[in-house]
Amino acid sequence: MDQHSETDVLVVGAGPIGMTVAALLADHGVNVVLAEKQPTTSDAPRAISATDETLRVMAEIGVLDQLLPEMLTDTGARYFGRKGQLLAEVRPGRPRLGQPGKSQFDQPVMESLLLEAVRGRDGIDLRFESEVLEVRDRGSYAESVIKDAAGVRTVRSKWVLACDGGKSPVRTQLGIALQGSTQAQQWIVVDIAGSKVKTEKFAEFHCNGKRPVVQVPGAKSRRRYEFMLLPGESAEEVTAPAFIAGLVAPFEAVEPQNIRRAAVYVAHQRIAGAYRKGRVILAGDAAHLMPPFAGQALNAGIRDAANLAWKIAASVVDGAPETLLDSYAQERRPHTAEMVRLSHLIGRVVMATNPAAAALRDQLIAATTLLPPLNRWITQMRFLKQPHYSTGCLVPPGTEVPKAAAATVGTALAQPLVRDESGEENLLDAVLGRGWTRLDFLGGNRIGIAPIGTGDAGRRPAQVTDVGGAFSTLPAGTPLIVRPDRYVAAACRSGGEPATLEKLAVLVPGLRSAAHGADRNV
Repeated sequence: MDQHSETDVLVVGAGPIGMTVAALLADHGVNVVLAEKQPTTSDAPRAISATDETLRVMAEIGVLDQLLPEMLTDTGARYFGRKGQLLAEVRPGRPRLGQPGKSQFDQPVMESLLLEAVRGRDGIDLRFESEVLEVRDRGSYAESVIKDAAGVRTVRSKWVLACDGGKSPVRTQLGIALQGSTQAQQWIVVDIAGSKVKTEKFAEFHCNGKRPVVQVPGAKSRRRYEFMLLPGESAEEVTAPAFIAGLVAPFEAVEPQNIRRAAVYVAHQRIAGAYRKGRVILAGDAAHLMPPFAGQALNAGIRDAANLAWKIAASVVDGAPETLLDSYAQERRPHTAEMVRLSHLIGRVVMATNPAAAALRDQLIAATTLLPPLNRWITQMRFLKQPHYSTGCLVPPGTEVPKAAAATVGTALAQPLVRDESGEENLLDAVLGRGWTRLDFLGGNRIGIAPIGTGDAGRRPAQVTDVGGAFSTLPAGTPLIVRPDRYVAAACRSGGEPATLEKLAVLVPGLRSAAHGADRNV
């Protein structure tokens, strides 16, 4: 291996976020060096919850079919009060992205599948046992110093993506502070195999006011338990197999050999003061940390990866301006901050130990049954808001755009089952391709799909039928412009596409040719 090498992008950290963004970049024709300090991927079952948006990305990468048999899909949660009474049973509302709204997965399984995907892609130079010691910003490129078994090397790249975790050495070197706080309470997380508890598709939050407990079922008899530590308990004490057996005993018996992991943690609610500094961009836990109670940490990181990959590709391949990369923080940071606040709030609800506060909590939650709209907001998990970008790489809809179409701008495009002209049925993403797309609603649930720009060589316009009528509220003559990450960038009236694309071309120059007379007929 050369002492000096060049690539388009250096990705630091081969965890789920680093491998996801590396695979997406490669699919957009970008060359990647993926550097990981450890000798292989992690076998620790850390993250456990996946949203429909994460599964959509896994499908795009090509690993979902193998991941699904290892998952417990379409799950909800039950919250129990201080006397053991059921306070609420919650489950995501009707999913709109083509996948279950919430599912439980096993991180080592996901990482092994992502590793296969990374190794199977040309353009990714995967380097384990390679520690990034320093990143030097040279203005038009970055120069990174990497130590491996053979010595010290340098890699020159257009961009560096720091996906190196919550303790991110790259973020520390850059001097970017994490803003927020750390909770006082310690928790122990215990992952076991061979659980004898009957598998139901619900996590359980036991808000007992003494030692709060969370248990989360998984596929193939996997199960997670989390217990809040009491004053005076130490990590060494509570991670002993005998102590763990005592904690888990009210639920089931556990043998030491079935304990996959036991670790004490303190949850943080923190966000990096900046997502980008020069040629370096933070993603995943390097950019934000949140408590586990809403199950959003990994999902936020996967959203980061999907948002970043196509923008970096536009910069590398088409010379997009750096302002496109700045839109990453404009779009992602507000929603991530909201998820951090929500996770912290749910934690405070679960961890209440003051008897009066716990009793009041139970009464308030029980009282929501008298207010159906509020009760639905809780039981259908409407508090778990989906991203809705108001600034960034999008065109705010004008007053002439029908409300139903205007409401889609800045949101993830729905993914219904569609039928092509041969009668074959697939989810919509299978027809969209990897680049920019225009959707034309033709009436009678017919949709015209046309590629925009140069992102999908050889892709041809097509027509499909929306089998379930997911877009039935969108009037004919209202095209949607959809980004490569499946977010709606714009909606306009028929005939307004050239002006709309011209506005987007300020950030994405590859759209300019389409704005100046590309064939709009499907």
